[in-house]
Amino acid sequence: MKIVPSINTENFEEAKRRIESLRALTAEFHIDISSLDFTDYQTWQNPKELERLDENLKLHVHLMVQLKPQEILKWNNKRIKILILHFEGCNLPFALLKFAKKLKKEIIIAWSPHIETEFIKEFLSYVNGILILGVHPGKSGQSLLENTFSRLENAIKFKEQYKNLKKILVDGGINEENLKIFLNYKNSIDYIIIGNAIFGKENPIQAYKYFLSII
Repeated sequence: MKIVPSINTENFEEAKRRIESLRALTAEFHIDISSLDFTDYQTWQNPKELERLDENLKLHVHLMVQLKPQEILKWNNKRIKILILHFEGCNLPFALLKFAKKLKKEIIIAWSPHIETEFIKEFLSYVNGILILGVHPGKSGQSLLENTFSRLENAIKFKEQYKNLKKILVDGGINEENLKIFLNYKNSIDYIIIGNAIFGKENPIQAYKYFLSII
């Protein structure tokens, strides 16, 4: 199980600053991209900005936006290793999946708190993993929702059923207290994504090191 810092910022300059602040400790970062047509919060959204980052980074890009299928192609950047998609944010979700696969990235389906299990199951044969979103899509700093754990347990069962599902990620609302609960699932979770509990602290480096020490 890895701890990956989450970058959720309104502008790219702040995102770049946060990445650089922890770059000596990790090359892997989770970047949230959100828009007001899908969430209540808007981040920067220009994929060309990624060219300004260290080319050796391993990025997860979590797209919390309304997408037309072909729009995913603009996120074709070698720094991006994992694409996390909300299929409920597209009127043609299977077309989005088809275009996404052209990018040769790992494709992860995001499971938001309000999305029914049956909707998620439609796509499980075609993706590489599941991200359990512990909060509503949007701004960093929200509290973990109770139904996170029931969805996580379902995701673990799905991973056993579908051989193509290689990874489980948990993202949103994770802090020093509730991380200990997730440790009970340590053998099943591949990535724990943490944002505000790192970057909301006076010393993000110390906060990140603390989480690393727990696992």
